[in-house]
Amino acid sequence: MNIRMKKILFTLIIALAAIAGASAQGPVNPVTWRSNVKMQTATKGTVTFTAIVSEGWHLYGMQLPKGGPKPTTFSFAGSQGVKFLGTPVPSVKPVKKHDTMFDADVTYWEGRVKFTVDFEITDRAKASLAAKVSYMGCNDQTCSPPRTHTFTLRIPAAK
Repeated sequence: MNIRMKKILFTLIIALAAIAGASAQGPVNPVTWRSNVKMQTATKGTVTFTAIVSEGWHLYGMQLPKGGPKPTTFSFAGSQGVKFLGTPVPSVKPVKKHDTMFDADVTYWEGRVKFTVDFEITDRAKASLAAKVSYMGCNDQTCSPPRTHTFTLRIPAAK
């Protein structure tokens, strides 16, 4: 084999190793988010946040022990002209398990989970929904850094 063929082969092997290494690390962001707003009346509605968790990963619960992973939290501080009637409620109960990475009992969701919260419009002229969800996703080997996803949501007219 001549030197040129060896260089090409070496470059190809390095490129394949880099691709394999990158894909083994998993998704850059293992949790993606969707949102939806539905009005039940002219002044009352529900906002739903859906977390779609990549296979093999999980989204940590909303109440976790100190020193553990970052819990999933919602903030509606940027909203105007609306009053939230409670806190987001998950569509399914989280799994409870001892996490050896944090040496703590934690809760988490896998797959898909919806969080819903009701709201009431208090000033139609100023009504706007803004939300931030802070969360952390992990698998059995690693965790993504804590992240915050920001939502700016349009309030539809009541049907």
